[in-house]
Amino acid sequence: MKYLLLAYTKQADWDAVDVNSPEFQAICAFYESLGKELTESGEFVSTEGLAHPSLTRTVRMGDGGPVAVDGPYAEAKEVLASYAIVDCASHDRAMAIAARIVAAVGDTVEVRPIGQGPLAEDTPLS
Repeated sequence: MKYLLLAYTKQADWDAVDVNSPEFQAICAFYESLGKELTESGEFVSTEGLAHPSLTRTVRMGDGGPVAVDGPYAEAKEVLASYAIVDCASHDRAMAIAARIVAAVGDTVEVRPIGQGPLAEDTPLS
């Protein structure tokens, strides 16, 4: 089954990142290693880092129809930084991959099964 892994980070952390720092380079090395591992195991589907949240636009329903507004949800304390799609044998395996990311990077990772049908009414995972 395919799973969407959504990585969130604090806006302040994103803004303060130094791409030349040893810490950032270690994160890049971790992601490169994990990507190779998941490719070799056949679990890798796709991944992308996202642009700065200030470039985000959200479309919502307004009184006169759809309206584009600046930014992600204003009340969010964390911003979406990247996503990955993995194809795993189990929910537990997807959770294990997410836990490795959290342990290595410190970000929050949401694990969402990708639906298998028009309504994807699978039993909720505990």
